[in-house]
Amino acid sequence: MTFGKRLKLARQEKHMTQNEVAGALGVDFTTISKYENNRSQPDNEILRELASIYEVSLDWLLTGIDKEQASAEPNRFVIQGVEQPLTEEEAGHLQEQLEMYRLLREKRKKEKDADRRNT
Repeated sequence: MTFGKRLKLARQEKHMTQNEVAGALGVDFTTISKYENNRSQPDNEILRELASIYEVSLDWLLTGIDKEQASAEPNRFVIQGVEQPLTEEEAGHLQEQLEMYRLLREKRKKEKDADRRNT
């Protein structure tokens, strides 16, 4: 499930409209639509506010995995074949950064594809 689909699911489970969420965040409802359709990515502050409004973990919002699920597997980081343990905080930070990178990469690809179609 994509980040946008998780946002939409969380909003629907709270029985909220895009307008209601937008009002709580102080943004236009089209911004929420863009998030839910993976056409834009919220900054870290908005992400935290969305998680709070929807009463879901930031982990689930970003990755689709709850902390309970993630804690069942040890946090480890392998670089150049060397495994290094990670604290929960480090693992969470890396997950957040990776998801934001993936969203940005997808956005840039879509923009590049759109530019190609327009030329």
